[in-house]
Amino acid sequence: MFIDLRSDTVTKPTEGMRKAIYEAEVGDDCFGEDPSVSALERYCADYFQKEAALFTTGGTLSNQLAIKAMTRPGDEIFLDASYHINYYESASTSAFSGVNFSLTQHDDGLFDVADLERLHASKCRWSQNYATPRVVVVENTLGCKGGGIFPLEQMNQVFAYAERIGAYRYLDGARILHASIATGIDVTSYTDNADLLSMCLSKGLGAPVGSIMMGSRELIQQAKKYRKWFGGDQHQSGMMAAAGLYAMRNNIERLAEDHEHAALLHAQFADVDEARSGYKGTNMVTLDISRLGVTPMRFAELLKERGVGALPYNDKEIRLVPHINIDRAQIIKAAELIKAQVGELAHAKEAVK
Repeated sequence: MFIDLRSDTVTKPTEGMRKAIYEAEVGDDCFGEDPSVSALERYCADYFQKEAALFTTGGTLSNQLAIKAMTRPGDEIFLDASYHINYYESASTSAFSGVNFSLTQHDDGLFDVADLERLHASKCRWSQNYATPRVVVVENTLGCKGGGIFPLEQMNQVFAYAERIGAYRYLDGARILHASIATGIDVTSYTDNADLLSMCLSKGLGAPVGSIMMGSRELIQQAKKYRKWFGGDQHQSGMMAAAGLYAMRNNIERLAEDHEHAALLHAQFADVDEARSGYKGTNMVTLDISRLGVTPMRFAELLKERGVGALPYNDKEIRLVPHINIDRAQIIKAAELIKAQVGELAHAKEAVK
């Protein structure tokens, strides 16, 4: 048995979801005639209390469409360096939209109004000939920071500042439902002040593919135009949309179980001095293996040989993410296998001294 904890994107559809996929009514969505896609978009627009929604193939496409819809070449975006849009998408964002990034640098990925004021003051702003801050991005939860939650009050202060300087407010909410479930705060409190937001149906919710964007009709219509430009339109995409709709209707509350499993996994490493674990309250656990004399890439390879999937996270950590296909027994078993590998490496390193 392979216990795959690399990400919550590695899930397989449940039987209920497979049935929904099989029975989905479809049409040509390029003509706006796929009833399952339309049903998903209406449901999500209503759920997040936005005017309109747009189904896309994934979070990266949603991010790129959002930026394209909100900016013109030469515009500037404020965000933290750790955010997906910068860390993974800086090249594509530059190529597709021709925008500039102004970045904060925080160990936890959390910036505040003072940070934005410093970024704003760092460049010439007195003439329209120079870069115009057009979008402020908040990521919630923080995927490259162990699933940390961007606090609601701080997030609203940041968005209020964005509004004051005439910038759009974009919420990269791939896992925003995790923040809502973990804090008990209604998700619309997080999304209310965002002009556009995106949420992944395939991260945590168990759908095999897809992301959903929500916002004003005007911005969604712009994003829809660019979805066509980028080759993201699909014809009979209702089967994928049906999986997303099933996920929205059935798999949100159960995210708490993934959080519980992550907390359990974190607790298993409490007595492991050689590799300290980190947990920030949602569905991710990090393990610092820098003292073991191997790289995270090599450590992940060794775990794979033992039957555990882990993701090399940075230069010193691996990441472990419980999800819908992982139960409590597998969490405990995975912890045993990981601790055994840590022990073996620590012993070998000690023997060399």
